[in-house]
Amino acid sequence: MQNDVILEVHNLHITLDFDGEDIPVVQGIDFELSAGKVLALVGESGCGKSVTSQALLRLLPRELRITSGQINFQAADGQAPVDFVSLAKDGKKIREIRGNQIAMIFQEPMSSFSVLHTIGNQIGEVIRLHLKASKAEARALTVELLDKVGIPDPARAVDQYPYEFSGGMRQRGMIAKALACNPSVLIADEPTTALDVTIQAQVLELLRRLKADDGMSMIFITHDLGVVAQIADDVAIMYMGRIVEKGPVGEIFGNPQHPYTVSLLNAIPRLGDLSARRELASIRGSVPSLFERPPGCAFHPRCDSFMEKLCDAQPPPLTRLSPIHEVRCFLHQAAEKEAAL
Repeated sequence: MQNDVILEVHNLHITLDFDGEDIPVVQGIDFELSAGKVLALVGESGCGKSVTSQALLRLLPRELRITSGQINFQAADGQAPVDFVSLAKDGKKIREIRGNQIAMIFQEPMSSFSVLHTIGNQIGEVIRLHLKASKAEARALTVELLDKVGIPDPARAVDQYPYEFSGGMRQRGMIAKALACNPSVLIADEPTTALDVTIQAQVLELLRRLKADDGMSMIFITHDLGVVAQIADDVAIMYMGRIVEKGPVGEIFGNPQHPYTVSLLNAIPRLGDLSARRELASIRGSVPSLFERPPGCAFHPRCDSFMEKLCDAQPPPLTRLSPIHEVRCFLHQAAEKEAAL
């Protein structure tokens, strides 16, 4: 691992056990997360983003399993990197890291909080477990965390239950819980999806501030490229369990090379001349079922650049367009060969 790389995922494969048959869900994922940077995983629902994020903390449900690959984490203490794939998913080592050095904001905070316990009790439990703090110390730190994430009257809110919080406050409470142990890496799984536009902007501003103030690395999972432009440094576009394009945000937005990336960018609503009455762009069709995966490039049934007997014959190999820009598409094979000459 390079000195500034804190998390490295190499050739990760995840399968679904369906009646004794292994169905590919994630295929050959590769990415790196550098210290203090935000990497966005982007794609439509069903592309494997959330499964990938769950695999990073070994939180996959029983029917899903990692079949090969590495998830190497470089702890802040300078010790040798730890490969999470080699650890028991419920073992002591991964439990020491999970929620402590790497934390996660889940997609739906209402289902992540217990309705039977107060917000303060649930955040304090994380603090007492990992920081070995007393109840009084955990309560005081919880109040500080709630204040940090912008919860009004945190001394009162610490004793409230999740149902007493609005959607935006619950999401802030989820962020406070994730920040309880000052993790090196924060995984945010679509943290703004269920929020209205105003609250979404507030949560994004909070995450940007946390990154700037604490130097925290972040993996941000979303289907919204508009959000990516506001928060990420690098972006990986996923489709049917593969990363099809990867690079810095400015490069991907300014020079998209995969037809799927181009389609996603074209689908972003834009302010303009309302009298033109332009229809919103969309990508025809939908993400295929895992049980009906198209042969070759999985995107070819929806692609305007489809080449018969090529795109539907085999998965496209990785093409490195530049040292910072990679794409999986047959359209760029010829360009790569010319560049090599």
